[in-house]
Amino acid sequence: MLAGVSTAAVARRWNAAGLLSGARKASGPHPRPLATWRAETVRALLVNPRNAAIRTLNGEKVGPAAWPAIVPEETFQAVVRMLTDPSRRPAVPVGQRLLSGLATCGKLLDGAACGAHIQAGRNEYHGPTYRCASNGHVARAAAPVDEFVIGLIVERLSRDDAADLLLDDTRPDVDALRTEAQAIRARLDDIAAMLGEGELSREQARTANARARARLAAVEAELADAGRVDVLGDLVKADDVRALWDSSEFGRARQRAVVDTLLTIVLHPPGRGARRFDPATIETTWKIGP
Repeated sequence: MLAGVSTAAVARRWNAAGLLSGARKASGPHPRPLATWRAETVRALLVNPRNAAIRTLNGEKVGPAAWPAIVPEETFQAVVRMLTDPSRRPAVPVGQRLLSGLATCGKLLDGAACGAHIQAGRNEYHGPTYRCASNGHVARAAAPVDEFVIGLIVERLSRDDAADLLLDDTRPDVDALRTEAQAIRARLDDIAAMLGEGELSREQARTANARARARLAAVEAELADAGRVDVLGDLVKADDVRALWDSSEFGRARQRAVVDTLLTIVLHPPGRGARRFDPATIETTWKIGP
């Protein structure tokens, strides 16, 4: 998920592997079959705090669990943040082009670039195309643009220093954050117990709860930042970057995640009557590393 795979794609993989959802009815003349996974059931599973050994009560996180976590909390929080982000892009349709919705239009309008997103299309002469979603300012064959961008990425990730792109000195101390989160959840348990035993008034408990939950939300946000899987990892470690990029196991969703992580791309009009691809009409800026 954190590398760019959609919940629908995860559901398809699990179903194909026979990892079905739900339990069979134990008795009766018509046993209930195991259910297949759907995007929404995968999502519901992934955002369950039990995965990170966090107990809940009435939908609220109330403390550390007695069972071991099956994923690190920072990974769990990262997935929750991604799946609940209201600005999250919808899943990429099968066959979506590499740069659809990622690149922007560079047509100059009153001295400034248009800036509208680029969308995929098709032309009877050029086949797949990229067009400005606003007013068709840019319309050009998609294949040479894709190949140019892929070439940049493969060349950069094939260098000896490619592993430097994985370093992030700004990441917080994950162990310290985990410890603090567990302590806050234990404190929430204590507040509930003290309220029940009359040691705290309802107002005191409400105030203490609000303060603890505000800090817990901040800690969980930092854990989410620390837990984002680096989408470049597999490529950086690959002996043949291009072979892995082209493989069916990598997939379009992950390719797009890599592009979005590494580059800002602006497509400029190729020029009237242009018949040859001009790399100068593709403006690229590296987001991390040169």
